[in-house]
Amino acid sequence: MTSPGNLHHTFYENDIPPGIQRLLEELYESPFCVMEYFKIFKGSNNPKALSISSEESGTRHLLVYVISGREITVLNELIHIRQCYLRYFADTIFNRYEFIGTINFNCIRKMEMASNYPWRIWKKSHDIVIDLPKNFELYYSTLSKHTRKNLNYYLGRVRKKYADFDFQVTSTDDINPSVIGEIIRLNRLRMSSKNIRSGFTSLIEARITEFCRKYGSVGTITLQGKIVAGAICYEIGNQAYLEIISHDPDFNNDRVGQLCLLLTIKHMIAKGDTTFHLLWGENEYKYRFLGVKQELFHLSFYRSNCYKLMSAPKLAKHYYHYFLKQIEYLFNTYVIGKLHKSISRAAVVRHDNEGAD
Repeated sequence: MTSPGNLHHTFYENDIPPGIQRLLEELYESPFCVMEYFKIFKGSNNPKALSISSEESGTRHLLVYVISGREITVLNELIHIRQCYLRYFADTIFNRYEFIGTINFNCIRKMEMASNYPWRIWKKSHDIVIDLPKNFELYYSTLSKHTRKNLNYYLGRVRKKYADFDFQVTSTDDINPSVIGEIIRLNRLRMSSKNIRSGFTSLIEARITEFCRKYGSVGTITLQGKIVAGAICYEIGNQAYLEIISHDPDFNNDRVGQLCLLLTIKHMIAKGDTTFHLLWGENEYKYRFLGVKQELFHLSFYRSNCYKLMSAPKLAKHYYHYFLKQIEYLFNTYVIGKLHKSISRAAVVRHDNEGAD
């Protein structure tokens, strides 16, 4: 079928062909847009899909979706989609499914909006992104003078203090599941030391382990024969995504978490990655390492104003939970976070003074 804009579409409503997986990887280079992610993290074993293509440039979008009642939710996340494709998708879906009243896009990048349908958009999350240059020296020279000075100091100190210092990266099938478990255990331990409950449950750990077999990349720092810091990432195409970075609280004074992130970035640049997505969570260190925040939005199209009005309770619930999360974030950042930084600085000063004695 052809639209006035020379766009075509194809529905995959029963079985999604195997080649779709490769196409999703090529189009989006994102772990949040592949079939394994939909299955493992979303529990969507039988989603449907709609491809949008043009005669000039082939497939432009492949949007995977699920139907629940009178709503369709697109599973692709962290994508940028121009308004002409948004309009075409909405037209096609509403024409295909007469019972559908709402189309939802979750966590997509900001776009210009113009639609014949009622719509609503609100901030849902963010992605803090580092644009990686072609060589590590250029990246490192762009860091602030203060950051470079600290990283140089702690990297030199750790190498001198621990003769067995080692940093390694393993990928996909070479990743030992116990290493993933240890990195997550360190996260739980660190969160517990701050009186914060870790979001990495045993179920999430199992899902991450399974997903890493296909897209995982794990970097670890080992000291005294044990893992003291680690970063679990996903890599597709030239894009890398940080799932979790954690370190042993007993090594806070050695800044092994920051060193692990630095060495992970160095490895990614050497591999030819162009972008490192640190994802959500406005931790100060992400900006220190040159991350730039990109807002992510929830977008809904409605068949009519009546459906838009019916969605008001859902919107109110979203803003209620968003408000609670903001309060929690501010408390953890400006109260708990500053308290722990003060304790850590005092410990470093005491440690250095004892060494001087």
